[in-house]
Amino acid sequence: MIETKSAAAARKKSLDYTNIAFLTATPLIGIFGTALYVWRYGFSWLDLVIFTIMYLCAGLSITAGYHRYYAHRSHGASKILQLFYLIFGAAAVENSVLNWASDHRNHHRYVDTDADPYNINRGGFYAHMGWIFYRNDTDPKTRYQSVPDMLKDPLLMWQHRWYLALVILAGFALPALMGYMVGLPLLAGLLWGGFLRVTLGHHMTFLINSAAHLWGKRPYSLDNTARDNWALAPLTFGEGYHNFHHKFPSDWRNGIRWYQFDMTKWLLAALKPFGLVSDLRKTPEPLIMKARLQVELAAAKDKISATEPNWRTHWGDKIHENLEAAKKRVEAAMERYHQTKVEYARSRHAWSSAMRGGLESRMEAYRTEFLNARMSWKSAMRLVNRLSYAGATKNLMTVAAILDLLKARV
Repeated sequence: MIETKSAAAARKKSLDYTNIAFLTATPLIGIFGTALYVWRYGFSWLDLVIFTIMYLCAGLSITAGYHRYYAHRSHGASKILQLFYLIFGAAAVENSVLNWASDHRNHHRYVDTDADPYNINRGGFYAHMGWIFYRNDTDPKTRYQSVPDMLKDPLLMWQHRWYLALVILAGFALPALMGYMVGLPLLAGLLWGGFLRVTLGHHMTFLINSAAHLWGKRPYSLDNTARDNWALAPLTFGEGYHNFHHKFPSDWRNGIRWYQFDMTKWLLAALKPFGLVSDLRKTPEPLIMKARLQVELAAAKDKISATEPNWRTHWGDKIHENLEAAKKRVEAAMERYHQTKVEYARSRHAWSSAMRGGLESRMEAYRTEFLNARMSWKSAMRLVNRLSYAGATKNLMTVAAILDLLKARV
């Protein structure tokens, strides 16, 4: 039997018994220990308050801090906010930010390959947490090639050196002390705000490495396994829109629509007026639109390719030409509308009312042009979706769809 490269790599790695013991003991203590404590001593609403405070502080320090600030530099953060990220990020017990961000940048760079630290192609459990069971014996000089900016950050390196102490103090001693200060036994805060919170926090993060690469939609890119999964978003402070994130990793948002749950995005927006957050990096709308259209066009090509060969030879090229023309029209209209909006936002205060009125009229015209182009594209896609997979020439509805496509002004 021929051994794959990934299997060989796993065989050569040595097991990390410390990680294995911690990831095994934490759920046992967190779940069964807390349940036993409640059965023996009862439940107080203060238990839930301590759990919630610690869960939010640690979880958002991972998503906003470790992930969006350190790994992707999607925004600027004040020193006070950086210190918060580092202390409560350590409390999440997911490694120092230097190691976490190094692994994550390599995940993006080598996604779905043997060099991806949590490669989903090695199985859901491996991507979820199995990869942590192995020791990373890579030479530091090689391991940290992806994070040269972090090696120069004294505050970040302070966290790396004192990571274990911060885990003990911020991750476990702090919630125990919080409970004691409000009249609860030390054990209550330790269990609720420590072990149970760490357990749930771990697996919410791990779900992005596993479930968000297995289930969901890929509206922005088909180049990798990352998927948008709306159900994961509320569980992970907005990290569930993973396909968008892999396509545009430096964007400060994951959920880009107002109705998409992204607590991390809302936190960063709320902190900006206070000067704690700055330079929110946002992907231009034309690039996002272009990515979506490319994926939709690929789906249309697959639909056409699945039709009967003789029919496809006769009609396929013409339909494809129409779709390409419709796509270009949408992209051009979106670019004009976007550029006009940017110009208006940047210069409107320096212009006279007459000049502003003229640009507003032009902007509205470009908006109408874009909406019409987008409507034509959606109409063309709906018609493609009416094509029959088997024997298009035998289906009158399909023939009608073909004629509509060929007559469409795109």
